[in-house]
Amino acid sequence: MYTGLLHTHRLVVTIFLLIYVIKLGMMLFYPTGLERLRESKVARIAEMVVSVLFLATGIGLWTQTATPMANLLLVKVALVFASIPLAVIGFKKGNKVLASLSVVLILASYGLGEMNKAQKGKVMIEASVQSGKEIYASAGCVACHGDDGALGLSGAKSLQASTLTTAEIENIIRNGKNAMPAYKTLTDAQVKALVEHVESLRK
Repeated sequence: MYTGLLHTHRLVVTIFLLIYVIKLGMMLFYPTGLERLRESKVARIAEMVVSVLFLATGIGLWTQTATPMANLLLVKVALVFASIPLAVIGFKKGNKVLASLSVVLILASYGLGEMNKAQKGKVMIEASVQSGKEIYASAGCVACHGDDGALGLSGAKSLQASTLTTAEIENIIRNGKNAMPAYKTLTDAQVKALVEHVESLRK
């Protein structure tokens, strides 16, 4: 449900943005075309449907998110709500400044949405690395590799200078190598977290 709603929201946001960019372009370079578009009942209904879907899917996503809204997301919502009346007034009155400002605000809200998504991804990676650090300690990796990965006891290679690929690191963790035992009891998620922590030790 959430995934479907998310994809629908992204599609609707893209269409919504395109509509406003096209209308602004017509206002600036083809005013008579914009006038005809404004008189078209089909165009008005289509724009209204897209606008309603934009807000409805956005609210739907918000209600299905357990965590409180991040600051970037709050700013994004504020920008969207500010852009709508500006767009209505700007395009209705033929005010190029207000119409341009509404498009800029929508573009800014889209950019903030992407930043919020990247920020969430970064937090998830950092949480995974922390989990990997705990596994690294509890599995006894620190005994030979050390906390920083450069201890080098029992023939252990320096993890700081490692050039192994992600797949190669995962293979060594699962199957062992030389004096290093195989960690067959680790789950896929634990191995992934451990690999990420090992890679984070590189200088």
